[in-house]
Amino acid sequence: MKNTLYIIQIISIGLLLIIFSCEDPNYPNDIWDEEDKGNTTPIVSGVLPEDGAFAGIDTIIISGQHFSDTLSENLVYFNSMLGNVVNGTSTALSVVPPNLISDSVTIKVAVQGAFVFGKLDGLYQLTAAVQEYGPFDQFTDIYSLDLDLSENLYVSMDGSPNAEFWMVSSDGDSSVWSGALAKGSGMKIGPTGSIYFVNYQRYIYKDEQGTPKENTEIFKRLNGNATDLDFDANGNLFVGGSGSVIDVVNIYDDGGITSGVTEVKDLGDLDVINLRVYGDHVYILTSNTLSERVIYRLPILDTAGTLGDLEVVYNWSVNIIDATALCFTITSSGDLFIGSDSETDPLVLVKNGVASGFYSSVLVPPISYMAWGNAEFLYLINKTDETNRVQKIDTRMNGAGYYGRP
Repeated sequence: MKNTLYIIQIISIGLLLIIFSCEDPNYPNDIWDEEDKGNTTPIVSGVLPEDGAFAGIDTIIISGQHFSDTLSENLVYFNSMLGNVVNGTSTALSVVPPNLISDSVTIKVAVQGAFVFGKLDGLYQLTAAVQEYGPFDQFTDIYSLDLDLSENLYVSMDGSPNAEFWMVSSDGDSSVWSGALAKGSGMKIGPTGSIYFVNYQRYIYKDEQGTPKENTEIFKRLNGNATDLDFDANGNLFVGGSGSVIDVVNIYDDGGITSGVTEVKDLGDLDVINLRVYGDHVYILTSNTLSERVIYRLPILDTAGTLGDLEVVYNWSVNIIDATALCFTITSSGDLFIGSDSETDPLVLVKNGVASGFYSSVLVPPISYMAWGNAEFLYLINKTDETNRVQKIDTRMNGAGYYGRP
């Protein structure tokens, strides 16, 4: 009996297989087309620049064959990350690589309809144009910075219980350089290696290496509250701030706290936010009673630091209305870098009166203070809710020379 049931089950299964194996006229066609060989496989023959690029910033050119003239049909991978294809033809693709820092990047091109990637022979290098510099983080409160001729970085810190100056040597080692009576809203390394700094008050302070807080020198009393300062080629130290005046200070004068200080310009209702000397002019970023931000310059008329009339260099508040300019500096060719709290372009480069975002894909706001090193590196302070940090930027252009550095 059991054998009979077993035979019946086998026969039933066989019949079902025969029934369902019959062709159903309503059954869809196979997705896979055995005859479809795909579009021609792309070929990657080279990349410019050949020696590498800045990650997330530069546009590289990938040359080859069998790319698509339809931009969206081309995908370029850097290792496993997608680049941004901004232009293309069947033989060349313009691509902004992702923010991937590596000296061993595999570049592959996928084209819609082609079943196989095109691949660059060899590896490519993507480097960082912007680097975090020094031991600074959310627990360090940083305000201003400057560099000496050996590219040692000095940073004003406001800590508890003491303000301090830290030094980050050119090889990256950091240490406390001195104590300080106050944080520095602006600072400069002087000709003898001293740090001169101001802190929104009517004084210039002076520190030497190893100075404890209580020995910080109240160096000179000014004619107005001071925010920033800079030296000219004659050794004059120009100082400006919310006091609406610019003073010139003779740092070699030893006649007392009020001696050697001369008011050289009454700015009326203008307050100085940031001050830089370039060539034979003093440049100032200003704010007025309407909080409008404008960069002016004033000619230096003689070796004593006498200043001429104001001339508008760039009217930030007219040209850029959705952000506040916080600091600026100048390139060796006279162009302006302006840092701000802009969410889209926290750093802009102004050439011939026209501003354009600089490294906007990798920088975040706000940029509150900047200083050049001795070549193409620009150092800036970026204070966010998450961290307070110094960033070192390879700008690929030289900064204006800073006078007074030892």
